[in-house]
Amino acid sequence: MNRKNKAGFTLVELMVVAIIVAILAAVAIPLMTGNKKKAQATEAQAGCSTIKTMVRVMEAEGATAPSVKGDIKGLVAGDFEGTYFTYGDYAYAGTGYSNSVITVTSSKASVSPVGSTLIMSNVNNVVTWGGTMLQ
Repeated sequence: MNRKNKAGFTLVELMVVAIIVAILAAVAIPLMTGNKKKAQATEAQAGCSTIKTMVRVMEAEGATAPSVKGDIKGLVAGDFEGTYFTYGDYAYAGTGYSNSVITVTSSKASVSPVGSTLIMSNVNNVVTWGGTMLQ
């Protein structure tokens, strides 16, 4: 039973490789899901911060405090076109920088869960995403 030309892999070797790949996938998939949620929250927070900055600039220049997003000068839809959110997802309500609330509610199917809302308040700087506090 001397084999001189051994070609290919045995069934046991193939099964060991398949088990190793399955274990790696089981570990990696939950990690990637967490990263996606963090990316969504980061994009939403960045958009809210853009609005907050523009309101602050308007007040520094002596302009009338805006009451809705449409009154904020300098904002254009292209500033908010991201992977997860669009210009229409953001809302601003307030009477200036010191008393305002900025919200972004997801409308794209790529955000999980659809309809998740981030709230940024300048009164106490509370930021929540889908009911979870962000740091």
